[in-house]
Amino acid sequence: MFAWRSAFFMAAMLLSLTAPCLAYAGTPLSERVAVEAGVRAEVNKDLAIPDKTDEALADRHCLDGRAVKDVQGDLVEYWVNLECSYCGIREPLQAQRENSGMCIVVRHWPSKQYGESLKKALSYEALKQFSPNAANLFWDKVHPQTALGIPVPYEASLMLSFQEAAIDPEVFGEALTTKAGSIVNADILAGFGRITSTPTYILAGIRFPACDFTAGKLPTALGLAKKARAGDNEAIEQIISIITNGLLNEQLL
Repeated sequence: MFAWRSAFFMAAMLLSLTAPCLAYAGTPLSERVAVEAGVRAEVNKDLAIPDKTDEALADRHCLDGRAVKDVQGDLVEYWVNLECSYCGIREPLQAQRENSGMCIVVRHWPSKQYGESLKKALSYEALKQFSPNAANLFWDKVHPQTALGIPVPYEASLMLSFQEAAIDPEVFGEALTTKAGSIVNADILAGFGRITSTPTYILAGIRFPACDFTAGKLPTALGLAKKARAGDNEAIEQIISIITNGLLNEQLL
């Protein structure tokens, strides 16, 4: 979750040599200024590029199983690593259920830092070919949920999902090596140069790294992103503040 921070924090250290070290919500002012400057540059970069999310996700499915091509509404990209403790399924799933006009599409950014992240991403997408509920159950079980970050073991979580949807392990194996592999590989290629941490939401083409929105706050953030895309400067400033807060482990909204 913290990959974006390294460059910003280095700038903050340099700035702190000349700027007064005042506190803002527990963060030195010099550090906040440096992080915010980096965020502003990235947001402006996103706004300079046309939002073509619908084209990129044409063959994908929402969290609830609906095909993107059949959805008339807002597309939300949710970039995750299934071993990242901040990348939960419960809040996005609740947001999906409460907002029928929203389509949340899971995209994968596995990391070598987490040994089983690729395996879990492939399993999730393979399970989703049979049952979105089984796939989401698997994610919820393997996700680190305790203070110690201890998830249910991979194999046990997979067996629970097999039982949930009555999935034949051999048929699952075929889905794992074909469709699931294509989806995860496509995400990895699309993420290079764009995704640097998880979770990252992409709303109206604007990246929100380090922002693990609650179900109630995600629609608010989406609304701001749409306004920013339309040229609303106040919304742009709010987005910059939200992302900065996320990178500094402060309250998002």
